[in-house]
Amino acid sequence: MNVIMFIIRVLKLLSMQRKYGVTAFMIILICAAPVAASTAKITSGAPVFIGESNVDISRALNGCHTIGWWQNGTGTSAPPEKNLTLYEINTQSDKIYHYNISPEVFAGYSGTWYCVDKSPVVVFRVLEPQIDIKVWDQDLNQDVSGKSVPISANITYRVDTNLYQAFNPLFRPDVTPSDSFFSVSLIDPYGQSISNIFTGSAGNAQTPILFFDKRPFIDKSPYFWKDGEDWNRSARNAYGELLYPAGTYTFLISQNLNHMKESYTNSGTLDPEGKITQKNTITFVADTKPLATLPITQPLLTTIPDTTSLPPMTATPVFTSAPIAKKTTYTPLPGWVALFGVVMAGFFILRRYR
Repeated sequence: MNVIMFIIRVLKLLSMQRKYGVTAFMIILICAAPVAASTAKITSGAPVFIGESNVDISRALNGCHTIGWWQNGTGTSAPPEKNLTLYEINTQSDKIYHYNISPEVFAGYSGTWYCVDKSPVVVFRVLEPQIDIKVWDQDLNQDVSGKSVPISANITYRVDTNLYQAFNPLFRPDVTPSDSFFSVSLIDPYGQSISNIFTGSAGNAQTPILFFDKRPFIDKSPYFWKDGEDWNRSARNAYGELLYPAGTYTFLISQNLNHMKESYTNSGTLDPEGKITQKNTITFVADTKPLATLPITQPLLTTIPDTTSLPPMTATPVFTSAPIAKKTTYTPLPGWVALFGVVMAGFFILRRYR
């Protein structure tokens, strides 16, 4: 409330002079803006990563001027194998408020660094950054990176990294989820970045459309993309076309904790693959339809009755049809017989009339 009253009074005072209008507006922005959290401030024993820059290590030093490194497994009673004097005793330095864990100095010296000019106490632990992204089949619970899977497979991405320790408020008390330094991209087969994740076809009122989480807050390892199981690659647009056609998709992750990317780029000595960036692919193929299953038919069995148990059968008379009469045919007489018959017939006629 006091801040609001202060802003109102400043506005009343400056509104009398128009030329100070811009100044008044800037004052409002400064007063109203929340204090930005940061991953740059660390406490004693905090894990720090090679490549971080502009880190405030003042609280971790706690008045220490020289820090030293001993080979893992050796005691701190002997002189350190490597030591660094940050500033001279009885002097002041802004260096400890903007310290660089540079690759040129700390590469090859991972592990715990102690205060040397006081009793050996832990200042910070130096780690090489590690980051990996995999395409993960949630049904089979296995890595399918670089493989081909059906378009309906239940997949997500998995991140394995040691950088999640930078979000531990015990060692970086000012950190908040808004300080996420991870960036993830999903690239389609045409090289375009995917921004929206459809859980169903477009136009369906019951189809939520999710934003692809490009800046995940990875505070544990392994980390799984929570919206992966809702990504419907069979979804279609208003024209009935597939929103996510079959082909190869790429998951790309990068991190830039306290300008680490610039540090590795400027050093030019270390390979950033697996430290700053990492990627993996998955190829989606069309689902194959199962072959139609033909019905199984039982073979037709012929049963021969057992005649021994059947009652005696009576003979059934067999009726036969009468034979069909054949047509009588005549054979013609020889010619001389016919002539003789005519002569004899004429003889008997003449005798009768005498």
